[in-house]
Amino acid sequence: MSESRYISVGTEQLHYLKTGLGSRLLLAFHGYANDATIFSPLENYLRNDFTIISFDLPHHGNTRWNAPLLTKNDLAQIVEDLKKEYNVEKVSLIGYSLGGRICFTILELMPESVDRITLLATDGLAINFYYYFFTRTYFGKKIFRHMLQKPAPYFKFLDWLKKRNLVNRSSHKFVMQSLASEANRNFLLRVWPSLSDLIPIPGTLKKLITRYHIPVTIFMGSHDKIMPPALAQKFKNGLDTVQVTILDKGHHIFDSDTAPQIAGSLL
Repeated sequence: MSESRYISVGTEQLHYLKTGLGSRLLLAFHGYANDATIFSPLENYLRNDFTIISFDLPHHGNTRWNAPLLTKNDLAQIVEDLKKEYNVEKVSLIGYSLGGRICFTILELMPESVDRITLLATDGLAINFYYYFFTRTYFGKKIFRHMLQKPAPYFKFLDWLKKRNLVNRSSHKFVMQSLASEANRNFLLRVWPSLSDLIPIPGTLKKLITRYHIPVTIFMGSHDKIMPPALAQKFKNGLDTVQVTILDKGHHIFDSDTAPQIAGSLL
């Protein structure tokens, strides 16, 4: 049974679900448009070994968030506060899709505090040019805001990119769905910029994984076009503590069938 709690981040309130009775601490981060409940299948397998903290990211679930950014300093402070509260020296991490990028950022900020990491169909294996352009550059931000306020002129351009294989079918579908309604557009307009400070550098991550001998297990879907498994295979090159497992799944890789294997990677 999970317990609903909040942790203060300045004037914001980040919601999380706490479950499990174990002495080890597992921090869990969901993907875009998911929430903390996505990790509930892990409870049956990990509750005796871990206390699981599953977050609602900004603008998701029950988190109360009005700040423009969740910053790197915010994220590091959250981890330090939880380490102190639960009296642990290190934390384990699990992240799905966007949540994987959050895990990687924690690794980049405080590798000495990370015990092990499990990543599912993860973002952050390579820098996403489109995300970086739309959230971190002056002209990209202007185009991004204009596209979400007046999307009609951009539909033909997106189709043009797809026809020339400059955007794959799954990414095209995601963007089209995100532009389809005012509610979807407003959600994307809030979420993407709010996490734009959390873009780790893959080269730095690989050096830290090697230096601190951090076990990293990456599960990818063989049919995933959003986060192709080739990204994980490339990231793994030269890293002895990184294991890549390819499952017969698409991007939605985490469910009751895969939960036992995924939980096993943390034990």
